[in-house]
Amino acid sequence: MTLLSAVLVVIALVPLPASILLAAQMLASLKRRPDRLQSRTGTGTACPAFTVVVPAHDEATVIAATIRSLRAQLRPDDRLLVVADNCTDDTAAIARSEGAMVTERFDAERRGKGYALEWGVRHDLARATAVTIVVDADCLVSPGGLEALAREAAVSGRPVQGDYLLEAPAGAGPGTRFSAFAIRIKNRARLLGSQRLGIPCVLTGSGMAFPRAVLDDIHLGSGEIVEDLLMSVDLALAGAPARFCPDARITSPLPLDRAAADGQRARWERGYLSVARRFAWRLVAAGFRRRSPRLIGMGIDIAIPPLSLFAVALMGLVVVTLAGMLFGASPAGFIIAAIQLAVFLITVTTGWLVYGRDLLNFGDFIALPLKIFAKIPFYVRLARRPQQGWVRTARDSEDREP
Repeated sequence: MTLLSAVLVVIALVPLPASILLAAQMLASLKRRPDRLQSRTGTGTACPAFTVVVPAHDEATVIAATIRSLRAQLRPDDRLLVVADNCTDDTAAIARSEGAMVTERFDAERRGKGYALEWGVRHDLARATAVTIVVDADCLVSPGGLEALAREAAVSGRPVQGDYLLEAPAGAGPGTRFSAFAIRIKNRARLLGSQRLGIPCVLTGSGMAFPRAVLDDIHLGSGEIVEDLLMSVDLALAGAPARFCPDARITSPLPLDRAAADGQRARWERGYLSVARRFAWRLVAAGFRRRSPRLIGMGIDIAIPPLSLFAVALMGLVVVTLAGMLFGASPAGFIIAAIQLAVFLITVTTGWLVYGRDLLNFGDFIALPLKIFAKIPFYVRLARRPQQGWVRTARDSEDREP
């Protein structure tokens, strides 16, 4: 084998673990749900008192609806605490008028959801209950969802992530619906598959429940854009990996405004790639040191890039290895790359058939390659300077200048 052939084979093998795990997660998610995943949150176990913490930054347009949906599920011993973080609008006043306890935080230097969470979970109100549940200010929780999260956290003694989805509003275009589909694959199919494969759950930002003992041992304050992913890594390394609770559904609308949607997606994906680049290899290394396949699996899991970026990377790999053959390289690298791309396409098609046909019709789905290619400039822009601090997404209900 020539040096060029060897180099191309090594390059083609780099994404292989991620390709295999993504396919395995999808396959595992399709299995009939076993009884052990149903009974953990069953009615036979008493649900402890819990505090819902809602971090909010300038959310006056949506906070009232969220509080009403949460209060409808509270029992006499449960609590609701809104953290109005560096707000410049009426978020705090509206939250109080809707019956929530409110704590206000102002810190021009330490800005970010992580700091707001740290402030909220250390509050006396949250410390008074056995479980703390985090729900974002623009989210709705399915009936019984809060109790399901609290019960699972209490029974397992571990953090719990609910089924958090971002929904495409009525009238949304194909781009927004594809985003909703990609999030459904990431936050539902992959988390369910990981649960069944024994891989720790990745926290996704809203609908997260924590036993009090776990919160006392972790540090939440940070300016990370994806503080939930960083928290997932810290918890797994500390021996308290999160579980997935599909019985609790948490939903939030994706913005219809194109600029707001692009900005939101850029923040998420830039933050995700930053944390994955820094910590995926640490999880894998820790897994080998501790002889823990679960940590190795989690490291590979967070190394899986967003679907569009993964598709672009695999297609680029096929092109590069094919071009290498023109310069005398063996076909081995091309074969490895082509197989991975084929497996990826089968995986995504399966995901669409099972999880996405209500979002994307057949015409939308077969047009996805064009939309993926159109996102290449978007990923080029992600290489620019990372964004810092808490930048909230503009809501569709807000007035905009013409």
